Formats: sequence, C-alpha cells, structure tokens
Amino acid sequence: MNKKNVILICFVFLMISGCISGKIPELAKSPMAFPEDVLGKIPMPAGSDIIKATANITLNSSEGRYSRKIALLLKVPSSLRIETMPIFGPADFFLSSNEKSFKVFFPGEGKFYAGKPTKENLFLFFKVLIPPGNMVSILAGLPPQQIMGGSLSEYVEGRLCRVDVRFGKRKRSLWVNPDDYTLTKIEEIDDGRIIYRARFRDHIVVDGIPYPERINIEVENPEKTSINIHYLDLEVSRPENTRAFDLQTPSGITPISID
Repeated sequence: MNKKNVILICFVFLMISGCISGKIPELAKSPMAFPEDVLGKIPMPAGSDIIKATANITLNSSEGRYSRKIALLLKVPSSLRIETMPIFGPADFFLSSNEKSFKVFFPGEGKFYAGKPTKENLFLFFKVLIPPGNMVSILAGLPPQQIMGGSLSEYVEGRLCRVDVRFGKRKRSLWVNPDDYTLTKIEEIDDGRIIYRARFRDHIVVDGIPYPERINIEVENPEKTSINIHYLDLEVSRPENTRAFDLQTPSGITPISID
C-alpha cells in the first residue's frame, strides 16, 4: 500500500468517525418554506379590536428619567390614546393619534398641541423617532406596518426564526418564535444605523391573541433613549365609538401647531 492510499483511508476513517460521534453539525433548517409564511402565522387582532391597558412606563433619555402609570387605548394599525394616572389629582397628560392627526394636551399648563402623525412630532414628547402608527404596533407586540416594496429573506437563529425586510438602505428584522409565532424582537436599521430595537416577553393570551406583558424599546438615533413598559392589566373590547383617538380642543384654548 503506497503513501497516497494510506492518507486516503485515514481521511475516510476520520469522516466516518466524525459522523458517528456527531462532530459534523447539520445545517439548520427553516421551519417554514417562505418568509411570508412566518409573517402570516403571527396572531393578529381583529380590525375592530381595541386594546385597553394600564401600564407602568419608564423613559430614560439625556433629559433624565421619567416614570409614570398610564392608561392606553390601542387600535391597529394606527390609533393610539395615552393618559397619565397620577396617584393624586386628575390626569396631567393626554395624547391621541390616528391616521390623520396627532394631539397632546397638558391641562396643568393649558397647552394643546396639534399636528400630523409623524415620527418627528412623536419625538417631541417621547424622544423616539418612530412613526406613531408603528409605535401602535410595537405597543401591542405586533409587526409594524410593512415596508412597501421591500424584499423578504428568512434565517434561523437558535430557536428563533428571523425575517428581514429590506428596502434600499433600510432593513427591518423580526424575530419570531416558531412554537407559537409570537414576536420576540424587532430591529430597524437605516443606512447602517440602528434606529431602534424592541424586545417582547412574558406573553399572555387575551381573547385568543398573545400580547407581551413587558416591552423594552431602545433608541440609538438621534439620541440614546430607552423605554420600559410593564402592562398591569390588558383587555380587548369592540366599542363602536372611536372618538377617544381624536382629542377635542378644550374650550378657551387655542391649539399650538407642531408641524
């Protein structure tokens, strides 16, 4: 037997022994055939559902730390209402947003702000550069509105499935648990810069839909900000009146335009 044959036999033996001992890992297989299948499996509330919740919210930014108890109303895709719940006295902050308007009222200051539902206007009050419509989805633990015309790709990371949506220099990644198709994390990147990350945990099922009890939002640009939300209770209703998502200008107060 020549030297060349000895090397070949040794190589084959090592290959066989490696397979038997499990040293050669198998390629991870995607649980779904297409990324659209993963996104389509995420449980979504009915279009008429209104999510009602109370929560503790803590906001950390360059301006300091802010913690309050709040009441929320959410209706996907773009309707939001927030009120503070002070220990003593009436609410001192009201916010409403829908597909047409964005309004904020400070009763103690007698100031009423009104504008369009843009990420710039939301940033004025919450230091997060996220469109209000997308914030509604994040607060409900659901995928934000789809990036129109984006290309989809799917990957496996440990036990989770990651779906990337790309449109030009923008990329949104969504991590989904394939066991129950709950959303566990979102990351949005624009031109290589991380705009925000949102993490969801401790899901509870309400009216057949899982919602996260705890949400953490981290914003990198234009300034570092973090928001922690802990839902204390959450319920779903289907009221016909949706005027709560459009604050009415109080009598005797002139609205201040923020556009």
